[in-house]
Formats: sequence, structure tokens, C-alpha cells
Amino acid sequence: MQPTVDATTALERPTAPLLRRERDSAIDFGGLDPQYHPPMHYPTEVELYEPTLDTGSIQRRPNEQETVTVSAEVPLPCGHFNIWRPLHDRRVPVAARLARFFTGSAALQSDGRVVAPASSTWDSRISYSSADDEYFENGHALPLIKGWEHGMLASRNIFRKIEHDWQMTYLAPSLGNADQQSLAVWRFNYAESRRAIERFHAVLGFSLFAETAGVEWCIRPLSKPCFRQIPIRILTAEETAYFPEIELGHDQHRPASGRSLDERARIIEQYRGQILAYRARGDDFNSYIVHSVPALAADLSAYVEGEYGFELAVSFLPATEGRDVWQKVQVARQSLRQLISGRLREGEDALAQCGLDFRIKLRNSIVVPPVAPALIQALTAQPPRLQMDDARCDFTIHVRDPENTVGSLQPPIRAHESVLRAGSEYFAALLESEMAEAASKHVELDAMPYGAVRLAICFLYADEVPHVDAMDLSDWITLLSATSRLSIPRLHQLCQARILREVAYDPLDIEHDPSYKDLVTYPDTEVAESLQAVADDSDAQDLVQALDRLIAYYPIAVCENRIRSRPAQEFSRSTAPPFFRDDPRDHPEAMLGGPPLGPFGHGIGDEADEWALMPGPVLHPEIIPDIRHARHIRREHPRNGFFARHLGNWLPFAPNGDADPPAPQPGPVPEAPRNTHRPVPQPESGSESDDGSAPGAA
Repeated sequence: MQPTVDATTALERPTAPLLRRERDSAIDFGGLDPQYHPPMHYPTEVELYEPTLDTGSIQRRPNEQETVTVSAEVPLPCGHFNIWRPLHDRRVPVAARLARFFTGSAALQSDGRVVAPASSTWDSRISYSSADDEYFENGHALPLIKGWEHGMLASRNIFRKIEHDWQMTYLAPSLGNADQQSLAVWRFNYAESRRAIERFHAVLGFSLFAETAGVEWCIRPLSKPCFRQIPIRILTAEETAYFPEIELGHDQHRPASGRSLDERARIIEQYRGQILAYRARGDDFNSYIVHSVPALAADLSAYVEGEYGFELAVSFLPATEGRDVWQKVQVARQSLRQLISGRLREGEDALAQCGLDFRIKLRNSIVVPPVAPALIQALTAQPPRLQMDDARCDFTIHVRDPENTVGSLQPPIRAHESVLRAGSEYFAALLESEMAEAASKHVELDAMPYGAVRLAICFLYADEVPHVDAMDLSDWITLLSATSRLSIPRLHQLCQARILREVAYDPLDIEHDPSYKDLVTYPDTEVAESLQAVADDSDAQDLVQALDRLIAYYPIAVCENRIRSRPAQEFSRSTAPPFFRDDPRDHPEAMLGGPPLGPFGHGIGDEADEWALMPGPVLHPEIIPDIRHARHIRREHPRNGFFARHLGNWLPFAPNGDADPPAPQPGPVPEAPRNTHRPVPQPESGSESDDGSAPGAA
């Protein structure tokens, strides 16, 4: 019988010191300094979103050269992943050159564009598959980042372990570092799009194989100084039976299907904000086994709702006793048979097996509601469409403007009672009352700007503000105040959105000291405080909250832009691919020798390009011929080059672009030579074959 676990027991372990530390300011990384990893230049890395060029008409004038009109469409990022990697909204079309890979996929539209299906409820999504060791974006099974470490803001003492006997792979603490901190951090920032986080769900897969082992997930909004620990809830045996994702023992039975779904939904709702796990049956090697519920996304919206960005961290807590204590805690555990890359026809379902999956739903900082149906009906009830100041108007508005903002002429504003009742809460309450204005169909507004009132009434008829391009910040503030008194909800929200756009900062245009560690503040605090006072007086609470976020995230945006503008070498930890620092027994190809002064004897020298061409890509240049990276271009290697010395005449890519990629060559892995730069012996005369190759060459 499966052992039961008390549902009140959680995996409580002390927070790692680096995650417990309180930040001194918004730009303090708390010892987790960002790590820049240069692009892998791997054929498996695909840029989903790139500028597209549209060639227009060609004009030719006498005695002049031809002129070609070209328009460029640049997909702007909605945020950044780990500071350097741009993030794009799923509604942005994928590059047209990749459309042929999506044949048969729901993402391929009838017009040839590739857009995430409308059924997707997430605006941004990052998934990591440890089986492929690749990150994917927005549910597309074309890899965005190659290498687990390349997709992290910072990492300490972890590596990717491959179990060839069990056909499993996962992230684990480094060998021999059980007493050191082992953690990984990811960072998301959507401040660039001015869209706040509405929902955040995440699949945080982990496994424990000892009672003294643990894993700790923490989250920190970028505007807050401290990480908060995410609780882990271990389900009881009875609760486990309601989850079809969990494999039950032979002596357990699932309840009826109808009741099972309802009870499962109740359990998930009850433990909202927690990571659900269960106690599995022990085996011959481990008596204590805990797994997170497979593919179940925890609702972590409460931690980051209303924020522009956050950091998510995981701390590995190895076991304190027994053998292989580092192996008792595993994150993103997957089967090597569950490969994700290239499964495009399955759409987002292909990423259901990913060990880590971050899903973010964004919302505008200020949401403008749609036109009220009652207002549309009032305008179109009797054709033709009603117009302000026409002959059918039955209500008159006189405005007494003490400042006379439009000059001496302030004619009355004539409108329709039905339109005013449907579009303005103030006029609706007035007309429903027994006041004299309701009976006389005439009202006088005191101490209000005439121009702003006329624009507000015009907006009810046209659903747009006239001469919007000529309005500045002060005009929008005046209109907001008038709209607040007249209670026009749609225009009230629109004014807040335009004011926020007018005061939006651009960190790239700010003169600053080259150091990114200098504390910065909002450029004009008085402007921000005065705007917040105006918003309070106008009952614009959405604008108040947006300005608070703007002030809080301004130094963060400046800091990240400074980092991106500085030389990347200052943040580079290593130029070697992360899997070369994994367990060397899992990567025998890393023992082939090469330039010195690097991991396993490899370094950066004249042959550094060769490491970007090591065997193993899923998508070859023959499949994507126009990848825009110089290192993706196939070239013939000289016979005295790296591959000629160690692999004979074998090339990782076929010299003919139409040919299939070469099959893996059988045989033992060659041993590393003692002197990797020894001269290649010249063949004796008559020893070469007809094709010019040495006898016995592969």
C-alpha cells in the first residue's frame, strides 16, 4: 500500500543566504550579479521574431538612378528575459521564412502568417526541456536558447545530469559541492511594454529522493527588496487519487470520473499559490520519493499581480546523509525519450512535458472599456445616426467657464437626452431625479472649462477626441478633470492612458554615469507627485497605481539599459557552452582536445569557431539555409584543422546543401592527444589515393 503523508507537512527548509538577503535598492542584485552568455551560434537556435522588409515600387526618373521604396516592420519586444534576451508577445507573427516549418499546425494562418492560436491564454511563455536542453518561446517548438545556463540570469553550483542507464536527465547540485549554495535564478521584466502582469502560472518540476533533501522555490517582484518562499504542498493518498497525471499503485483505485474532476478542481483552488507534490512508492534504491504533480501549473498570480517584472529562484538543498547526496534533489526531471524540439504540428501541446514552464498573462496598466451597448443603441435607434447640435437635439448644456478658456463666445451645447443618459452617469442620475433640470431639459455647469466639456460630449457621439494630435499633457489633465465630474467611464480611462503615455520615460535618452550600479531616481519627482495629486482629485486610481509602478521601475529600467549598453565581456562568466561544464562522463566529445586554457583543455583561440560546429544539432543549415549568423555558414575545413586532426575528413555538415545530414559514425571516441598542436605528418609520395585522401581516411 502506498504510504500516506500528512497534508499539513510541507518541505520547510531555511532560505538560502543569497535569497534571504534584503536588497538595498531596486538596482541591487543581492550578490546574484547577471551573467551574460554569448550566443551559441548553434543551428538549433532560431530567431522567431525578426525584422521583415517589404520592397515597394521602383521609380525611375530621366538621367537618374532607380529609387526603390523599402519598408521595414520591426517586431518590438514586450519585455526582456534575463536582461539581454528580448521577449515578444505571442500575437506578433513569426518570421515569414519559418512558415514552412508550421505546415499542418494551428499556428499557420490562411494568409501565410504564423501566429499563436487564439486558444492560447498567455501573452508570453518560456518553456525549458531538459531532454533537449533548450528553451522555447510562446509555445513554438523551435528552440530559442540552447543550453540550460544560457537561459538563466544567474546560477551557482548546478549542472545538467544525464542518466544513460535510466534514460533520465535533470538539473542537480554540482558534484562535491554539497556544502555550498546551489541555486538558479530567472528574471522577467515587461516594463518596456507598460503592461502589468495579470496572471502568472508556472510548472516547477522537481523530485526528492531523501527525507533530508529539499528544494526551495522563491519569487520576488522587481520592485520589492526580498524573495518570498513559495509553499510546497504534499497531497495525501486520498487527494492523489483525484489527479489522473499521477500514476497510482496496484492497490489504489480512482473515484468516478465526474466526481474526480470536480474534486481535483476544488483541491487546486484550495491550494492556490502553492506547488503541489505527492509521495510516490519507494523502490529498491530509495524508500522516500516525492515528485511534483506532472505538468500541473501552479497559480502564482498573487505574488506578482500588478507588477511589471519578477525574479524566480530555486535553491537546491542536498541530502545531509547517505551516498550521492547531491543526486537526491532534482529539478526539471524528464525522460530522454520526451524530446520537444521540432514537434511543431502538435502546437503548444508539445510543450506539456517540459520540466519548467513559465506562463504570463499581461494587461494594460489602464484598461479602456468598450463602448456601452446602450450608447450604441441610443445613437442608431432612429436613422440617420444622431449628431451633436443637430435639429433633433432635446437637451441643452450651458457652461460657465470662469477662465474663459475658449474666448468670449461660449455657445450652448445641444445634445440628445438618450445619448447623455446612456453615456454619462452624471446625466443619467440627473435625468432620473425630480430636479428642475430634468423637467426643463436644461442644465448649467459652473466652474468647468468649456472646451473640455464640449470635447467630452463630442466623444459620446464620435467615440474619439477631436484634434487629438494637437493636445498636450495639460490638455489631457483638463479633460480628465471634466470627465471625472461628468462620469463618462470610457473617456475617463482613455484620458488616464494618454496621460501615462505622455509622461512615460525613455531610459535610453537619459544621460547617466557609465556605472550601472549607481542609484537612480525618477528624473522629475515633482512632476510625478503633482500628477498623482491630480489623479487622486479626479478619482483616477488606475493612473495613481500606474504612476507608482512607473516611479518604482524607473531605476530598474535605467539599470538594465545601462547593462545592455555596456561591453558584454564585463558580465561574461565563460565563453564555453554550459554542457561542457557538466559531468564530463556524459559528454565524451568534450575530451577531444583543442586550444588550451579552457574547460577540459578547450579555450578560446584560432579554432574557437569549431566548438560552435560540434555534432548534435536537430535543425541543420540544410533545413534552415538562411539563418543570419556567420558561424552557421558551412565551409570546408583545411586538412590540418581541428576536425582533420581528430575526426579525419568527416564534417559535421554535409558539403552539399541538398543532401541529408551525415549519420553518426560508429566506433570508439578518439582519445585526446597529448600535444594538440603537433604538425600533421605529410604523406609520402605515392601513398595518396586517387581522390587525394590518405589511405584509410574516413
